[in-house]
Amino acid sequence: ALEYYRRLPAEGPVAALSGALADKEAPLLFICRSGARSAAAAKAMTAAGYSTCLNVADGFEGPLDAQAKRGTAGGWKAAGLPWRQT
Repeated sequence: ALEYYRRLPAEGPVAALSGALADKEAPLLFICRSGARSAAAAKAMTAAGYSTCLNVADGFEGPLDAQAKRGTAGGWKAAGLPWRQT
């Protein structure tokens, strides 16, 4: 179950999360549109001492396809994993 969700600023995931997450052993899962920003956030949190930082490779919409669109060539959505728009 998702216990905590926060939309992170493009810069500063450590500052945004460290005050809210005292348990540095708790698993952290990061996802963004393409996987690039979430990978950087996971690396930053790991460097800050959080032991289990996971990134969703290719993010939610994945890389650009041949028509320069996202959402069909990879990622959470294209893999058919569950999601809902809110």
